[in-house]
Amino acid sequence: ARNLCRGTSRLERGFADVYAEGSGGGGSGGGGGGGTCRELLFQFQRFLQRRGQRHLLQFCFDADSFKAACGSRCSAANTGLTALAESGGPSETSVADNPSSRVAERLRKLIESDAVSLYKAYLAPEANPKLPIDDAIKVQIVEAMCSDNESHCIQPNTFDAARQAVYSLLADQLYNEFLSSPILAEYQLDFLSNRLGELNISDIVYCSSLVFNFMEYMDSLGASRFLQFLFDVRNFESNSASPEAATAASDEDALCLYDRYFSLQATYPLGFDDQFRVEVEIALCPSEPGAGVRLDCFERANQLVLQYLQAAYLPSYLSSNMLSNHIASLTYLVDTAYLRSAKEQQQQQQQVQSNNYQQQFHRHSSTSTAATTSSTVGSVHSEPVTNADYQRSIVNFGRVDHLGRFHSDLHPIDGRKYGGGGGGG
Repeated sequence: ARNLCRGTSRLERGFADVYAEGSGGGGSGGGGGGGTCRELLFQFQRFLQRRGQRHLLQFCFDADSFKAACGSRCSAANTGLTALAESGGPSETSVADNPSSRVAERLRKLIESDAVSLYKAYLAPEANPKLPIDDAIKVQIVEAMCSDNESHCIQPNTFDAARQAVYSLLADQLYNEFLSSPILAEYQLDFLSNRLGELNISDIVYCSSLVFNFMEYMDSLGASRFLQFLFDVRNFESNSASPEAATAASDEDALCLYDRYFSLQATYPLGFDDQFRVEVEIALCPSEPGAGVRLDCFERANQLVLQYLQAAYLPSYLSSNMLSNHIASLTYLVDTAYLRSAKEQQQQQQQVQSNNYQQQFHRHSSTSTAATTSSTVGSVHSEPVTNADYQRSIVNFGRVDHLGRFHSDLHPIDGRKYGGGGGGG
């Protein structure tokens, strides 16, 4: 089937494919792979941006661009100088005036300028943000860029060690974290909500988050052996392609798959007829003595199983409760992430407002305290208070005689009495 591309899913792709799209290589594989890789690259950049790590990906792109440009410029410069030397060349006094020499020098300075710009942007002590690489790599790069020889030309592989260290961090750690992030979940949720009818079996089988849901669905129908066969073939190809893989071990793994799925005594028969079983047996035979089993010996069987799953199980799966539950889980994950993000933003705003209020309060308190202190100090030192002033400030309301009786010094106004009895108007 035209759309059943092995190893490709529009819901998820490997880091190498996504990176190739950003570096100009384009995503590998068919089935709209390029567009998918562009979309996933954008989502991965969003993921890195939120974590303040987007410069890591950009450095790898810039290092690749430098290497490509430096390689072509070095080649052009060397070609010009070689042609000049082979032609007998001008005398030493006129070599600087030779067009080939001037071009070579201009190219060398362009390479040097690009290298210095790349170093300042990502590796220099004042670079911000910095790359998480060892200082030894930085020293190695500086030594490769600097030389007492004026004709020294910076080599294309100058930044290879730094680029490889950052690329490994992206591929082995950060991209795996991205695959389980709410950002990718949001992208997949949008696809499943709006483009469900476009989904094919490859989109499901090669998507790590969705394939387990599909596996549960197939297991509920007693047909998980078809999906298990695809997993086993993938593991066989991956292990056999490893440089450490032994030919005998690969042959044994291939025979185990044949016995399990194709032989007359197969433990999990896939339903292939005798003619196809013979084709598999022929594919298992080495093309020459000692060559071992070919890695693609199960390729046709793999493709036929994909087509069978597409026709027999995909339509019912797309309308199943199992897939609906998966979509609901994605929705919950995305909503929770948005709520958490909104709460964090609110807390940050409240913290900023609180800090601003405290700063304003401290400024106001400092100003008020300074003004009060100045006023108090001024009044104290301007007119000192004497004992006579203090005595004059005392107000007497009466006195007590020797019998302990109180006699008021306050005289009633207009004959009115104060206190004690009396009523009426």
